[in-house]
Amino acid sequence: MLPIYKEMKRCRSLMKIGVLGTIIRTEGSTYQKAGAKCFISEDGIVTGLVSGGCVEGDLGEYAKHVMETGKSKKVFYDFRDGGDDLWGLGIGCNGSIELYLEPFYPMCSSSIEMEEGLSRALNNSICLLTIISSEYSVSTKKKRIIIEEDESLNEINDERIRDEYSKRLKHNETGLYKGEELEVFFDFVTPPPHVIVFGAGPDAVPLVDGVKRLNWRVSVIDHRPAFVSDAHFPDADDLFLNERGTFPEITLNEYSFIVIMTHHFEQDQQILNELLRAKTGYIGILGPRKRTYQLLEGISNAKGISQQELINFYSPIGLDIGAKTPEEISCSIVTEMINVHRGGNGISLKMTKGPYIWEQKREEEASLTT
Repeated sequence: MLPIYKEMKRCRSLMKIGVLGTIIRTEGSTYQKAGAKCFISEDGIVTGLVSGGCVEGDLGEYAKHVMETGKSKKVFYDFRDGGDDLWGLGIGCNGSIELYLEPFYPMCSSSIEMEEGLSRALNNSICLLTIISSEYSVSTKKKRIIIEEDESLNEINDERIRDEYSKRLKHNETGLYKGEELEVFFDFVTPPPHVIVFGAGPDAVPLVDGVKRLNWRVSVIDHRPAFVSDAHFPDADDLFLNERGTFPEITLNEYSFIVIMTHHFEQDQQILNELLRAKTGYIGILGPRKRTYQLLEGISNAKGISQQELINFYSPIGLDIGAKTPEEISCSIVTEMINVHRGGNGISLKMTKGPYIWEQKREEEASLTT
């Protein structure tokens, strides 16, 4: 979401047009699910993936037509029953996807709504409601409606959309609604984590690089000007030079993921003292558990710590993958944050699916053919 939003801003600043592609429906096994997006600019830059890179080239041809005509278009790809042979793409999945392509014109009101929706989705959980087709007005002449609270429903004068939204809200169910003379896409979007790294030492560099590969937002905070710099962190979204002994003014919420790696006991303790009672999604601290207990003892003596405040606290930080080098350790930290964000179990997929029993599988297949 963040890269697409940034690309839209770039196109707006250069007055370039583009196309936003969104998967609105899938069937079977597909690389991406409904809600996945890509953006194709008129100068040929493709941001985001709606497949494993298999249909993006073909999609570019459709995008050119959309840019030329200024009209939205639906595109359907079916890779079931020999679809790989038909397209010659070797996709290796057994499903179908339907995409909705919308033109982006920098000064067009619907494009401004499009960009605003992505902007608000970076900080808040919202539902982007897109009117794909309708024989009559279902809203205040808007193609896209941003729903953050129930009050936003006042903009919608169609009870079917209201009812469908209420049903989908229970499980944040992204998907396409088709009714008589009406087609609406409900896109429930949650912000990507905002990783806030306290400490700009050399070991923070591979961590920040790893976070940015996920297209998450990342901020780095340190009191040393020579460390917290563009030279060390060229891809960081925010760099904060913060005076030692003070706490920076940062907004925290359930999507804030904190990593503490200052390598300074008193600084770590001060940061923990400020953050343990704050609303965050994750707090991890570098160092052995013995050191962490010492940090917490000092805080506990002053204010006390409840078990509830330690639910999102991770120490030692990272998943146990046997990491040794700074690059490997950063990988284990990033992996743990993905695990927390996505609600994973941190177990190899091979184990969750069960071991391969090759001879038994071959015997089963042989029995089906005889």
